[in-house]
Amino acid sequence: MEPEKKNVILVATDFTHAGDNAIDNAAVLTRAINGKLVLLHVINNKTRKSLKKNNKSPDYVDAKLKEITDHLKRKHAIETDCVSEPGNIFSGIAKAAKETDALYLFFGTHGKKGIQYLIGSYALKVIKRSPAPVFVVQKPADNVDFKNIIYPLDDELGSKQKVKWAINMNEGVGTAFHIFVYNPNDKDTRNKLKADLRQVTQIMDHHKVKYTITYAEPKGNFGRQIINYAKEKNADAMMISTDPENLIWNPFGTIDEMVIYNKEKIPVMCINVKDLNRVIGGP
Repeated sequence: MEPEKKNVILVATDFTHAGDNAIDNAAVLTRAINGKLVLLHVINNKTRKSLKKNNKSPDYVDAKLKEITDHLKRKHAIETDCVSEPGNIFSGIAKAAKETDALYLFFGTHGKKGIQYLIGSYALKVIKRSPAPVFVVQKPADNVDFKNIIYPLDDELGSKQKVKWAINMNEGVGTAFHIFVYNPNDKDTRNKLKADLRQVTQIMDHHKVKYTITYAEPKGNFGRQIINYAKEKNADAMMISTDPENLIWNPFGTIDEMVIYNKEKIPVMCINVKDLNRVIGGP
């Protein structure tokens, strides 16, 4: 009998501190779900220039990846693999995620700053193209175990369908969720959110997912309230739904960007609505 195929967690690295942070967090989740960690480096023009500048051969990339994966295997007692992919980092990461059938993708960022204000957000471009939910991280894992996650619930497309991945995280890690409900002044929207909340909690109850419910303040920026609530709960991550059709870089910032690049540096699990193909309340 063939051994059961393990779920793959793909982590993209550019051999910087941001990449190291992504690897650290991905290894923690990989061990928790008894999965397989696949390390990816996309060989682009930046890589080639760095190799030439440091007088390194192209083989250096694969040797470096192998060195890191061997270390992770020893340190975390997890199955590891690595792959290098020539091309553009955005399409290359998406291609690798599809080819490895990755359950989750981890990506590190230094935050939205510097030249990214001019050319758009790197992380958002990765999220838009990814066929798997993306964990965007800004710091090492430290005490993170992904068992305590904030679930914002608003009236945006895909918000309640995130429950599909809440169930997945609960089954794999035993994650409990703090549902943080948008609380607008508009009565019709409030009623819709109450109905959505009822559906989400019914499904969580059915799958024995632990949760709490807290309503946001009627006034104030919802994104900022999510981050403050996550800090209060000492959350391991925040879960948001993202719409690839509307996930665009904005020099003035959006709620999605505020959460993804939060100054508390809390990891953010981004789920594209195109991947939420489960009918809520369905099988």
